[in-house]
Amino acid sequence: MSIGERDRFKVEVQMKIKIDVSPIATFKWNEDNAQKLRELREKSGYSRRKLSEEVGVSTTYIHQLEAPHLFINKPGKPKEITVSTDILQKLCAALGGEVATLIWDIECLA
Repeated sequence: MSIGERDRFKVEVQMKIKIDVSPIATFKWNEDNAQKLRELREKSGYSRRKLSEEVGVSTTYIHQLEAPHLFINKPGKPKEITVSTDILQKLCAALGGEVATLIWDIECLA
């Protein structure tokens, strides 16, 4: 069987994964997480302001999550950004995603 013939038989597998994050208080936040959040927000049609209102955090906090490199390791700023499980769940509920979408390199489907 040639490579072209094998490609015809490829099947996309979609799984719905439930992950209990309740025992975890906070997650370290990085640029990969930031990019995923920004993409989810834009895909959902939210502005930073609208998302911040929906989640109950400041617009500045959403900006920090989407661009952590602007805020960490600066004079008087923390060395890392962490996000509470509660905020992650609220972000995902607003954006129609799963917590796992933001913290691991997987795509969860509703």
